[in-house]
Amino acid sequence: MPELEDLGERATPQAARAQNLLYTLPYTTDSIAEFLTPALARVDRTAGGTQVIVVTRDAETALTISETILRISGPAGIEVVPATSASRAARIFKTRPVLAVAGPATELSALVKSSLLKLDTVRTVVLSWADDILAEGPDAIGALEALLAELGEAGRVIVVRKATPAIEDLVERYARRARRVGAAEAEAPAVPADYEMPIIRFVTVAASARAGSLRRLLDDLDPPSAIVVARDQAAADAATHTLRTLGYHQDDKTINVTRGDFGSATAHTVIFYQPPVTPAELQRIASARPVEVVALATPGEVPWLRELASGRLTPLNLHGPERRARNREEALREELRAVLANGVPPREVLSLEPLLREYDATELAAGALHMLERERAQRRAAEANPAPPARPKAPEGDRPRERDRGGDREGPRGRSFDRSDRGDRGDRGRPFDRGDRGDRGGNRSDRGGGGDRGRPFDRGRPNRGSGPRRDRDRS
Repeated sequence: MPELEDLGERATPQAARAQNLLYTLPYTTDSIAEFLTPALARVDRTAGGTQVIVVTRDAETALTISETILRISGPAGIEVVPATSASRAARIFKTRPVLAVAGPATELSALVKSSLLKLDTVRTVVLSWADDILAEGPDAIGALEALLAELGEAGRVIVVRKATPAIEDLVERYARRARRVGAAEAEAPAVPADYEMPIIRFVTVAASARAGSLRRLLDDLDPPSAIVVARDQAAADAATHTLRTLGYHQDDKTINVTRGDFGSATAHTVIFYQPPVTPAELQRIASARPVEVVALATPGEVPWLRELASGRLTPLNLHGPERRARNREEALREELRAVLANGVPPREVLSLEPLLREYDATELAAGALHMLERERAQRRAAEANPAPPARPKAPEGDRPRERDRGGDREGPRGRSFDRSDRGDRGDRGRPFDRGDRGDRGGNRSDRGGGGDRGRPFDRGRPNRGSGPRRDRDRS
């Protein structure tokens, strides 16, 4: 986009004179080009290593930055790799050099711990909308502080929507004496005296799902006339494509897409394909005198939109999810009506009656309903992930006997028996008999107690008809 390239060229000499910078900019693609193009212009391709790190609030912001830079510089320019997942980004770091990377502080810290992201070559670290990063909580703040502590002398570029005490403390700690660069103030048009701006409603969407949300929004509202406001050309093209797929032509007078120039057009509904970021953008729609104003906003854009609207902001739930939730609640109420119509069993009444002294009947019913829904959720989870069937035990008669098992087996006291090492004993099929031990002088038949050789030796029963073993040996 030529206008973004010109913006980067104008910002380059301004940023080169200061190492630490503090930008106060709205969350737009133009802002991304303004604070990031100078940092990328100082990248030395021959030096190698990661030279620019962009810390973002979430993965969606990292994707937006990567897409914006790719659109500005093209495939031959410096690529900003989005580290939406540390494991996925690690594969890229292992295959080729990465000159610039963008991602949440937690994912970047994971790359540093795995020794894939080397911080000694980093020249510039950019905190893209640091106020959003600080709002993420202690985990994100801890990862950010650990990352900044290891960066050493790298230049700091901090981008915020609005300077706050928390931002001032961050600048004092990590970007002292930072030069401040503000956004150019646009003249806000005056709101007509006989017109009052309606309360702005917003639909929470993902950054990559604005087109689908626009289609569902038009189906639910069905406005007689509407103007879709897009901030950049890419968003305008996406919104125009969505309208064409819905059957609206380019020359349709009831609904069209604009980039902010309303002219003399009026409309029943104004839809912000991307939420406004300046008071001028919000007040500019007053010339169309809309009855309804709706903005498609990501969760991270809602706080700034609320501040911009001075609190006159309310969420809008699309009918699809709301209708499904209402149908589920109505089905549950019908089930309860059927149970009450058939008569409540006295056992349940006796169980709950003592609790009426402590709780209201509605609270008891709500608690019982909560237990019912939890039980049903556990049942659905068990049905979705059934336990593997237990292996059936073999019948007693089918189990192999110890004497039928071949190979080595372990005997008492850890001694192993190997049938192959027993030597030639003659008749192996005959049961073990103490009389089969080697003849120590004399015939086997001369020994006492050499009665029935076919009977197995019984250790617990003495050999009847024979004397003690000592006497037998003496004989």
